[in-house]
Amino acid sequence: MAAAAPAMRAGLAVLAAFLLLLAASGAGAEGAEGALPRFAEAPEYRNGEGCPAAVAGAGVCDPGLVHIAMTLDAHYLRGSMAAIYSLLNYARNYLADLLPKCVPRAIYLDSDVLAVDDVRRLWETRLPAAAVVAAPEYCHANFSRYFTDAFWSDPDLGERVFAGRRRAPCYFNTGVMVIDLRRWRSGNYRHRVEQWMELQKEKRIYELGSLPPFLLLFAGEVEAVDHRWNQHGLGGDNILGSCRPLHKGPVSLMHWSGKGKPWDRLDAGRPCPLDHTWKSYDLYIGDGDASQASAPSWASLSSSALPAAVFSW
Repeated sequence: MAAAAPAMRAGLAVLAAFLLLLAASGAGAEGAEGALPRFAEAPEYRNGEGCPAAVAGAGVCDPGLVHIAMTLDAHYLRGSMAAIYSLLNYARNYLADLLPKCVPRAIYLDSDVLAVDDVRRLWETRLPAAAVVAAPEYCHANFSRYFTDAFWSDPDLGERVFAGRRRAPCYFNTGVMVIDLRRWRSGNYRHRVEQWMELQKEKRIYELGSLPPFLLLFAGEVEAVDHRWNQHGLGGDNILGSCRPLHKGPVSLMHWSGKGKPWDRLDAGRPCPLDHTWKSYDLYIGDGDASQASAPSWASLSSSALPAAVFSW
């Protein structure tokens, strides 16, 4: 995730409970080839004036905090499509076990996102009694392509899996989710995700990745969130050289999901137009940069670098 945009300062009460799980492989590697990327220190974090006062002694259990979790390893730090092969791509399945039980919910974010709005708006998404996960849905996407012919042709699977859901099943992207951790625990969803993963080993019922088990469990049961909170697909495709524009409408979170990543194109000198927005907040120190780089100040992170639509409500 890039450094927070200035818009996040206004009224933002965030505990940066980032789940920084660094993979051991690569962390101890010798030489430049195996070394972890270097990053500058981010600007000092400050809560906005409208944030509630901290409860003395409450720590992570303070009810006024917003909890954000991310999973980062050597691949995610300067990530590529290789990150989908990382075991930590499945860490989101275990948030309810890893975070203290006093944490009622968490926002999960992929590492290739840039938030340009107050995430408390996302945090305060209402979850009705039947919902465990809230996320933007994309019902025009080809939902069936995430599963194999073996899945759809199996009389015990296929359409039967999604029968009786609150709504017709739709695709949603797991890179931005609000998860009710208490309901996740009480519904034993970690075990249910693992059951689908075990079946995958036996029958190969879905395509590669950690997304399909979430679709199997929650498609049709997700509490829909405005699309502004996941303007996804901005990664385009580095091989084909394709760039993606922003979708129509206001933007609160930009997501460079897809085969291409903005840092790869920036490093190669072939950025897409939106990649310049990422560059404004990227703390990466390249090999040709000074050994001691300082992060930009809040004053220098001007909203002029962002599309005009992002701040309209």
